[in-house]
Amino acid sequence: MKQRKNRGCGCSGTIALFCLILLATIITLFFTPFFKISEIRVVGNEVLTQEQVKGLLTFKENDNVFLFNKLKNKKSILNNHYVKSVNINRILPKTVEILIEEYKLRGYVPYSGSYLYIDGEGRVLDVQKEISKSLPVVEGLKFTNVNVGEILKVENPSTFETMVHLSKLFEKYELLSNVMRVDITDVNNIHLYTGNIDINFGSFDDANRKLLMLIEVLKTFDTSVPGTINLTADKATYKYLK
Repeated sequence: MKQRKNRGCGCSGTIALFCLILLATIITLFFTPFFKISEIRVVGNEVLTQEQVKGLLTFKENDNVFLFNKLKNKKSILNNHYVKSVNINRILPKTVEILIEEYKLRGYVPYSGSYLYIDGEGRVLDVQKEISKSLPVVEGLKFTNVNVGEILKVENPSTFETMVHLSKLFEKYELLSNVMRVDITDVNNIHLYTGNIDINFGSFDDANRKLLMLIEVLKTFDTSVPGTINLTADKATYKYLK
């Protein structure tokens, strides 16, 4: 009987020792300066600044790397309409990495004296008085309600699809800084505008060839002088207006 009692004491001692070690480990992890956050690294952001992303967090530098709720912070960042997805990683001992994927801004739509910032799916990312980067201002879309963070409901969806395709081609051919306005009221009679030049683009058919012709014309054409460029034929024609 005495031997069994001794075994029980040994087992209790082992458990107590384990609990002490566990407690010491927790204290070390949560309270030692070794695990204070020294860097919050934001990766993948284009529109949002580092400071804007960090402003959405519930933790900051010098907080313990283990003591923040990842899910709560992910939800907070996803509340921003530019953010498509986000991952938060602890890189021990002192770094937190935030991986951002943003919706791609494709163009602007005039709206009540302001501009809707639109992505490739028609989602309204923002409403601002001014445009922020070289992307086409698109005219000719018909819509009523506007809700930031939601897809713009247009009466003529084919015109929006055309806008997105054109924006992607402008980016491909590095024309975003040239073409500043697109009128797609009639998708069979699209007009582009750069400087004082009215460019008759016609329909979206054969768009790649038309844009390659436009690039060649713009190499020598003075866009500060009023003029026209016609891309609807096999060969581009252009003239200055007197």
